[in-house]
Amino acid sequence: MRARAALFFLLLAAPAYAQRTELSLLGGYTTAGDIDQKAVGVQKLEVAGSFTWGVAAAHFFSDHVGAEASWVQQGSDLVIGTAAGDAELFDMKLGALQGSFVYQFGAAGARLRPFLTAGIGASFLSADDLDGESKVAWSVGGGLKWFPTRRVGVRAQARYVPIQLNDSGSEVCDPFGFCQASLHQFDFLGGVVVRF
Repeated sequence: MRARAALFFLLLAAPAYAQRTELSLLGGYTTAGDIDQKAVGVQKLEVAGSFTWGVAAAHFFSDHVGAEASWVQQGSDLVIGTAAGDAELFDMKLGALQGSFVYQFGAAGARLRPFLTAGIGASFLSADDLDGESKVAWSVGGGLKWFPTRRVGVRAQARYVPIQLNDSGSEVCDPFGFCQASLHQFDFLGGVVVRF
């Protein structure tokens, strides 16, 4: 217990330039992802847009260059629409685990730090009564971090996050024989970031 307390106070006493690790708690919105290929009479087939939450941990090797690992989870629905109206086919979840390259602008002690990010990883699609699937996913985006204090700040980001589907055998993306190469979504996330 004493060792943990000593480590905690050592981290608090570290100068700002030594703070190279960040932990973020994120929440926001992911847009709907349209399924392009539809059966005759089906005008709308999409993974609905919904609330997304997650965490990210980053380590910066210099004032500008770093690596980040992130996990986000989206609870959604597969929605179908015809001339008669829309209906939910089933509830589903999309989880994503990614490793990303991060480049941030500005000086080390700056309160505002714009950043760009590019990553790759896996998305996990699941629904009740259907087998879950893992798909390759990548992302590109950018955002802004604001640190009113040395250790605690806020973060806002926007990312393009396509999921590579690439098969017609998936029950989650393809319940009735229609699928496509990619599911195209955007996420808009914000949250609290803590530097160590």
